[in-house]
Amino acid sequence: MKTKHIIATALTGLMPLTAIAEETSSPTTGDILRSINMFTPEEGDPAYKQKAYEKLGTEWALDMAYGYWGTNNAMPGTNGKNNYFLLHGQLNQRLIEDDKNGGTWLRFEISGSVALDATTRREEGEFIGGFGTINDVHGDIFGPNKFIIPELAIMHYFAGQRACLIAGMVNLTNYFDAVSIANDSFSGFTNTGFMNSTILPLVDSNLGAVLQVELNHSNYIMAAVSRTDCESGYNPFDTHGSGYCIVGEWGHIIDDGKLVLRLNPFFQSIEQQTETGTKARNNAGLVASVEYTPCDYVTLFTRAGFSAKQELGNGAEFSVGANVKLIPSREDDFFGIAWGVYKGQNSQEEPTAHNRESTLELMYSLQINDYVKVVPHFQYIHNPSYRDDCRDETIFGIQTVFSF
Repeated sequence: MKTKHIIATALTGLMPLTAIAEETSSPTTGDILRSINMFTPEEGDPAYKQKAYEKLGTEWALDMAYGYWGTNNAMPGTNGKNNYFLLHGQLNQRLIEDDKNGGTWLRFEISGSVALDATTRREEGEFIGGFGTINDVHGDIFGPNKFIIPELAIMHYFAGQRACLIAGMVNLTNYFDAVSIANDSFSGFTNTGFMNSTILPLVDSNLGAVLQVELNHSNYIMAAVSRTDCESGYNPFDTHGSGYCIVGEWGHIIDDGKLVLRLNPFFQSIEQQTETGTKARNNAGLVASVEYTPCDYVTLFTRAGFSAKQELGNGAEFSVGANVKLIPSREDDFFGIAWGVYKGQNSQEEPTAHNRESTLELMYSLQINDYVKVVPHFQYIHNPSYRDDCRDETIFGIQTVFSF
């Protein structure tokens, strides 16, 4: 998706549903891949999720949210206040059971947003480029009445659960650059500059495949090949372009997940229109991220990356952030702060007005019970790259999130 996503949790050897009740400190084969691909009952009632897994081989994560967003510096002709209903759901359904290798699964994902008032419906573009910024203010708002299927794929484990192949219509944000505290717009940061790398071509709704290999208990590698011409929500078989991308990841896990290092190289072929027809242009780059948990109450992350050709995509990025549990007695609540600076795509025909754009986001996740949380947000965007008037953006928002 353009956004990203909620199931890419920290690679700390999370247990699958079959081992929820077990307490073990020693990692087992396949822990890393399961922590990327499978869903744990972190929200909602674990009992009914465990029952569904045991009887039907079904895992899921479902979030719904009501969000209100406002800005003091809306662009001319746009609305400064917006009301949206948001939905995001993911499903793993076991098709073939294989205790030794991990089995074969169907993966399904749906996301959508619905405008809740007439004014919001009229200003459909505000959250998807209407602020004149490099990144979207909210990664899971697609328009006033739009639902998409970012992923529909077959997932097959093999080699004694040390390898996995996902093929079909894939959402690369579910697997790559999965910084745990910055990958969920329902519970964490909503600005797409923090949710995922702005450099990597992490497309969704396109035909592709992801190969994952767990080298040992501390290292894993992934590689993906995907088409890139199908926009989110459209039929990938109806696309006639020849664009594609190759994305890789090497991950290194230290001290049972307290420190996670990720390195992501990529190559992308892009079709561009010229006076004489279409021409294939190539781009490449590298992104690195670090996630560190020094204690139970603090998690830090940083991400940096660049691409070779700024005229074909965002040129560079650097971001840093933290989640802090301010009240020890409330273990599920946390305060989040993140800051980033970005160089947007800059063509000779339509150069960016400002070379560097910076974003600050503050948020607080207040857990009401197992099913409901309230998450207020604040964003300050300095030097919006695609605004000639150079007016900084100040954005306030609040989401009430229901998780099942």
